[in-house]
Amino acid sequence: MYTVDLNSITGQLQKELNENPNIEIQKQMQYAIPIHTLEVHYHPVMRNAMDILMKMMLISFQKAKLKNVELLAEILLVEPLFIHDLTNKMLRMGMIEKENEVFTLTAKGMAQLESGIFEEELEQTSHFVQYSPIHEQLLEGDLEEFSDLEEFPEPFPTIENEEIEAIEESMLIEFIQRQLSEQPLSEQEAPTFITKVISTESIQINDIPVLCFSLLNQKENRHFMRVYNTLTGAWDERLETILFNYEKENLKPE
Repeated sequence: MYTVDLNSITGQLQKELNENPNIEIQKQMQYAIPIHTLEVHYHPVMRNAMDILMKMMLISFQKAKLKNVELLAEILLVEPLFIHDLTNKMLRMGMIEKENEVFTLTAKGMAQLESGIFEEELEQTSHFVQYSPIHEQLLEGDLEEFSDLEEFPEPFPTIENEEIEAIEESMLIEFIQRQLSEQPLSEQEAPTFITKVISTESIQINDIPVLCFSLLNQKENRHFMRVYNTLTGAWDERLETILFNYEKENLKPE
């Protein structure tokens, strides 16, 4: 297993920055930011083209005031047990409901009938993601690379606590859906979708080093920051802005 080598990375970054003759490295710092591993629980949804029997049943429930499915079985000339099973399935999936002893379509059922796509909710599952409170974003990277580090830098200066504020459900859904879509499916598997999140739980917090450089552009007489996020393996504009503003407001010039 690969373990991140901070000294090696720092040397490579120094070399990269020094390639610009106008740039002077005035100070180097290392900090750590917290990364939460979240377990996100949800029901996958499988989308299939609606078969003709389901369409006929939904249309019947929509137009006729049916109180029992035996009558519907007679009308459609289908085995009552089969109609019972499909009716219970549509009740369970929230496509129809029974109100005043009469079956009616829900808004979900009407939308699915109109689209011709049947959304089947599967058993609850979960997916693990990594969230950075300071970024207010989900980040990708391999936390295992930091498991053998014995010492971590001090916390990033603007971090007062590691608690998570509310995370937007749409961000979780979009992120997880993208990760799932990148995974290959077997011939027997059908793609699934996420329509809502049931719950989100923080199961662990890892400290991740970030490598910081205070720089002077001698040609422009301009100070700025570069911050390298070792989890994402890239320069981090969000941390650069935060650290630059922090040092500007809290540290006296040397």
